[in-house]
Amino acid sequence: MGAKKDSDDGALLAFGIVAFVAFLAIAWPYLLGTWMAVQLGAGNPSTARSVVGWILESLWLAGLVAVPTLAWLGKKRQQDEARRKQDAARRLEMLKQQRKREFGPAGARLYEQADGSVSTIAASEAARTGWLGDPADFDFRADLETIAATLRRAEKIRTVTADASSIRDFNQSDKQMLRDAELEIAKLQSSVKQRVELIGKCAQQASDIDRALREERESDVMAKRREDLRGRLGPILYGSQKLPIDSPSESVDVVTARAAAFHELKALVDKHRLDATGD
Repeated sequence: MGAKKDSDDGALLAFGIVAFVAFLAIAWPYLLGTWMAVQLGAGNPSTARSVVGWILESLWLAGLVAVPTLAWLGKKRQQDEARRKQDAARRLEMLKQQRKREFGPAGARLYEQADGSVSTIAASEAARTGWLGDPADFDFRADLETIAATLRRAEKIRTVTADASSIRDFNQSDKQMLRDAELEIAKLQSSVKQRVELIGKCAQQASDIDRALREERESDVMAKRREDLRGRLGPILYGSQKLPIDSPSESVDVVTARAAAFHELKALVDKHRLDATGD
């Protein structure tokens, strides 16, 4: 009986200690604030003492609530971002599978190559800073639509003619039609390949402009550093003599030439599309 009482007393003491520590963990800002207020001349008790204590206590409680809330919000944002990425990857994979069904595996690769080149152009610094002209000047949506329609037509012809191997006794007219189908598929594939290559060259020109712009910025930084060095070292070495100067940078000429080449290639792409439409 005495052992049980000692055990209950020990548990009660432990509970009291835990409760006291918990109370201090929550109430210490209030206690600190009231103590500071009294040290600074507030009465004990007084309204000023209580106000200071409750201000600090409110800030502490707000922090206790805000920290886990912000942590939860951050975790939720990460989960939402991961979910969005998964959904985007799933949609992209479904789109790729759809393209394979509509264009065939080889056609799907050609379309993705063209789409990647268009994305490269749109994301380039040359496009963002106006070196490629207005957005309409590097809009390749019509070209992608034409590529898709051409690949779709080629795949439909290929799918229909695939059954020919299981059919016998074709007459001359049937054989000629099959040969025409093969020629049409080859013509359509050649048209797509030429268009994809031209768009790829446009993307390369945009990348070259970006590289020239980066080199120009680096050249400007180096020029400023050289000028600073001359300003500090030149008077020491040469006194009042004229200091050597830098020759002008050729980067602007390079960028301008690349931009002109881009517009020439874009004109070829547009002409190719119009010719295909006319056919």
